Amino acid sequence: MAYFSRREFGSLAAMAGFGALAASRGLQGQTAAIQASLSIDRASTLAQVPADYMGLSYESGQLAYPDFFSSANTALIGLFRTLSPHGILRLGGNLSEFTVWSDTAPAAAPERGGLVGPDPGHREPRTFTITPQSIRNLQGFLSATGWRCIYGLNLGGGSVEQALAEGGFVARTLGPQLVAVQFGNEPDLFKHHDQGNKPWTFDEYLEKWKTFRAAFHEKLPQVAVAGPDTAFNQKWVKQFTEEVPKEVVMATSHYYPEGPPTDPKMTIDLLLHPGARFESSCREAIESSKAAGLPFRMTEGNSCYNAGKPGVSDTFGAALWAGDFCLQMAALGCIGVNLHGGANGYYSPIVGSPITGFEAQAEYYGLMLAQSFAGSTLHKATLDAQGANVTAYAASAEHGGVLIAIFNKDARDAEVNIDAGAGWKQAVVERLEAPAVDSKTGVTFDSAAVGSDGQFRPSAGKALSAHAGKLSVRVAGYSAALLRSK
Repeated sequence: MAYFSRREFGSLAAMAGFGALAASRGLQGQTAAIQASLSIDRASTLAQVPADYMGLSYESGQLAYPDFFSSANTALIGLFRTLSPHGILRLGGNLSEFTVWSDTAPAAAPERGGLVGPDPGHREPRTFTITPQSIRNLQGFLSATGWRCIYGLNLGGGSVEQALAEGGFVARTLGPQLVAVQFGNEPDLFKHHDQGNKPWTFDEYLEKWKTFRAAFHEKLPQVAVAGPDTAFNQKWVKQFTEEVPKEVVMATSHYYPEGPPTDPKMTIDLLLHPGARFESSCREAIESSKAAGLPFRMTEGNSCYNAGKPGVSDTFGAALWAGDFCLQMAALGCIGVNLHGGANGYYSPIVGSPITGFEAQAEYYGLMLAQSFAGSTLHKATLDAQGANVTAYAASAEHGGVLIAIFNKDARDAEVNIDAGAGWKQAVVERLEAPAVDSKTGVTFDSAAVGSDGQFRPSAGKALSAHAGKLSVRVAGYSAALLRSK
């Protein structure tokens, strides 16, 4: 049997310091504001953002507790629906390689409210039994949320026979709610347990992957397949998409800008300055997929691998990173992003259980802002922020009007002068804010917080007047703003 380590490719290189993070809005207001200009070319098209762009990722092991993804879990359903009415739930993660399928219910009922969170990189040996009840409950959960599913099957330690039995039941039960199945999770980190933890080669992986794919061709030809769902080795994505472009409906891989959490260099400041890591990972995967004629989805990722880092992954800084990252990926042509989470993980957008209740963490709010662009057409947006850490995105909304998102990841306020072209007379601004960049609570979007059941009552926003298609908006340090034209 093959086993693998969660992340064994070392720490990220430290980036140059960018100065101390401001601890409060009061400190930010003591320095002169950044003077920035933003122009929008509404005649250009960077990408169409799918309606189901937004997604979340959970460990497959969570299915061993069928009351979690269930139509009875109304609080979690509310939080999913508030995030997106048409999202994608990806089930996979490291623990998918420790799942087993059983056609019958276990002798003892699973613990009610049991949780399976992100893999912290060290775990007690165990398996997770998935049953027909797990999948029937999942179908009810998906129906209640309006979401669909990408479903991971055990390749590293599983068999073709098990994958066919499980995948077949999943396909029959979920029907059109199933986007695709995937064989294996992060195969570029697989190890041969019986060969001194020798890493798998790409050829070894592809050979086994092809046996699974051939079996599905024969027995379950209606089931779509995606892959390779790699951890970080984009050479594998390139090789995979070149070898089997007609065997999959989309290419997939993962992205974590930071890790491990024990490294003191992993900070909020580093998270907000992703640099070369983004270029060599995300952009390269998208370009390889496009070259093969395949859409690309980032099916797993978050701020810091090995389940996140306290004081970084659970702060408002992670919310700014998440919203900015989602729109940056969309602008490159990515068809969707699934941020990983579950249980009470530091980086989980939603934490809690059916027994204790649920809560939207800071990162959830950044995803809400990015979700505003679902169904829109992204345009070229040229921002001159005088070298400050400010980014901006612009789009034509699905039902008319212009959307502009500005992320100020600098300690200073930014005064942004916008030229959106003729016809723009008024806009409403909705703000993503918190008391400080390292705040874990007090986060709001459009002056409102999300309730434990997903209830969200935003304000009407603040109106801004445009003159000849131009207006100015002030974005506080370590905050973001969403403008909607009227």
